[in-house]
Amino acid sequence: MNILVKTLRWTSVVSLPAFLLTIPNSPAMAGSIGSCAEDLIANGVAKTSAAVACSDALKPGDLASCVGDIKADTDIKGDDILQACYRVRRPNELASCVTDLSSLETGQSSMALDNCRRSLLPERYAECTLDLTNIVNISSEEAMENCITAELKPSEVAPETTN
Repeated sequence: MNILVKTLRWTSVVSLPAFLLTIPNSPAMAGSIGSCAEDLIANGVAKTSAAVACSDALKPGDLASCVGDIKADTDIKGDDILQACYRVRRPNELASCVTDLSSLETGQSSMALDNCRRSLLPERYAECTLDLTNIVNISSEEAMENCITAELKPSEVAPETTN
């Protein structure tokens, strides 16, 4: 009987802290979701869209940052920005890509947003586009199309070598 009592005491000592670790930290999460929604609404996103997106986002802060950064540098509507930021795995890279490309030509912001969203590596896509426009001196639209299609293979553009 004495062993049973000691076992129950030790079990309760070990299981209580384990139980406390499994309780979700909802106040901290609720604060980040609330601030995310507040930031999105301030950037022109509809209230219901902001609430759904922030509550569903894995990292609500990154989502709000993405929308805020793009909205600050472009004339794109907040809801359109939210759709793009919500659909990517790297929202901060998307924001960086769009803001880098928004300096090229006016009127190309929506094309930059769409292509940066479609790219698997948005920062590399922006670098490709900026290099083509600055070094090769082609239009930004043509540079964006060339970088997003990536149809050229290294063997097609590499210099020929003779043995």
